[in-house]
Amino acid sequence: MIKNKRKIIIFGALCAGIMIIIFSASGKQKPLVWYVDEELQDKWAQILTEIAPSKKPAQIKVWDGSEIPAEAGILISTKPWETAEENVKVFHRLSWELEYDGAHVLALDPWMIFNKHTNPPLTYSRIFTDRRGRGTILIPGRDTEELRAWTSRFIQEKPGSFPAGSKIWQDWETELFNIGLFSSNMRGYDWYAVLFRLMSNEQTWIYAPLSKIRGIKDQRKSILEAQPFPESGNEASMLAKILWARPIKTKSKKTSKLIDDTVSMLKKAETQTIIADNMEWIPADPYGTPYDPISLSSHRTWLTTVWIYSIYN
Repeated sequence: MIKNKRKIIIFGALCAGIMIIIFSASGKQKPLVWYVDEELQDKWAQILTEIAPSKKPAQIKVWDGSEIPAEAGILISTKPWETAEENVKVFHRLSWELEYDGAHVLALDPWMIFNKHTNPPLTYSRIFTDRRGRGTILIPGRDTEELRAWTSRFIQEKPGSFPAGSKIWQDWETELFNIGLFSSNMRGYDWYAVLFRLMSNEQTWIYAPLSKIRGIKDQRKSILEAQPFPESGNEASMLAKILWARPIKTKSKKTSKLIDDTVSMLKKAETQTIIADNMEWIPADPYGTPYDPISLSSHRTWLTTVWIYSIYN
C-alpha cells in the first residue's frame, strides 16, 4: 500500500514537471521574423535598432521575391508580392489609403524634377512641344532605371494609364535620344556627370529619384528645389519606389497579436520618419517629418497626387 502511494506520488511529480516544461515552452515567445529584400537586409537591421531598441529580438531572413513565405512574420519589400506581367503597377489614391491588398506603405522614393531655385521650373511645353527651348534637361544615359522613368512619361496615355506589352517600352528607350529633348552626348553620361552639371551655373533640370539628390555630398545642394513632373489636366501621376510591409499571420493568437502590434508601430508617423531618414526617402504618413526642403516638396506632392505608379521590370 505504501509502495503504491509512493509510486503515485512519483508519477504525479513527473507529470507536474512535464506540464511545467510544456507550459514554459508554450509561453516562450518566438522572435518575430522579418522577410526583407536582399538589398535591404543591412539597412533594415539598422532601422530595427532605432525603431524598436527594447523589443524582443527579431530574426531577419532574405526574401527571394518569388512566393509569400509560409511562416508567420512581416514582409518588407519594394517588389510586388504578386506576379506582375506588365512593367508598371499603378495605385489609385494610395496616399489617402496608405494600404493596398493587405500591404501597408511605409516610405517611398519619389521621382521629381530638380533644378536650382534661381532657374524657372520645367514646363509641360518644354518637354512635349518646345523640345529645343532654353535650358538643358539632363539625363544619365547609361542608367537603365532613368531611361525607363522617362519612357514611362512618354507612353503614359493619361495619368495612371499605360499601354500593355513590353515592345513599346523597348522602342521608346531606343528612341529617347532621337526626339530632340536630350543632347546626344548624354548617352554616355552617368549620375556623377549629370549631378556635376546640375550644380553648375547652367540653367538645367533633372528628373531623378529623391534619394539621388539627398545623397549628394555637397553643401550647395541647398540651392536645389523639387517640382512635380509637369502634366496637363487636373489629375497627375507620380513615379515612386515604394517600401511595403505585408503581415503574414498563422493560427497562433500570440504570434498574430505580436504582428498586429508591430504593424501598428510601423504605421506611426514617428516610425516612418526614422525609416525614411535611414533610406533617404520620405515617410508615407501625412504627419511624417520630411528631412529637408526638397523632401518636404516631394512629400506634399505625394499627398496630393491621385495616381502613383512603380516600375518593376
